[in-house]
Amino acid sequence: MKILVIDDDEDIRGFLAFILKEMGHQIILAEDGLKGIEIVKENSDLLDLVITDRHMPGMLGEEVVRFVKLHYPQIKVILMTALLDEAVALVAKAAGADTVVLKNHFIKEIMKGGDNDVLRG
Repeated sequence: MKILVIDDDEDIRGFLAFILKEMGHQIILAEDGLKGIEIVKENSDLLDLVITDRHMPGMLGEEVVRFVKLHYPQIKVILMTALLDEAVALVAKAAGADTVVLKNHFIKEIMKGGDNDVLRG
């Protein structure tokens, strides 16, 4: 799978990239939503999945989700958030997120090797 990981936290970005590469995925990294959207535009025919954080400077993750799903609906999008409640889930789903996950839970599942279920929604 070719995956774009968008997160303003360099440690999270790097860690996810390391684990996902070890699992055989091709990874592209972006430090914020604006850069992520640029990458999606340039690689839309190659990307299978976008994993984006919710809280980032300049653009919220749900804005990234909305853009990707509006212009490239074939690309799956997972929105990660540190705090997940019903309101956040509703906003993310309304934006078009295929999956909304707690960031810590998502990282734990990836570390356990549960990438098939987690990444495919």
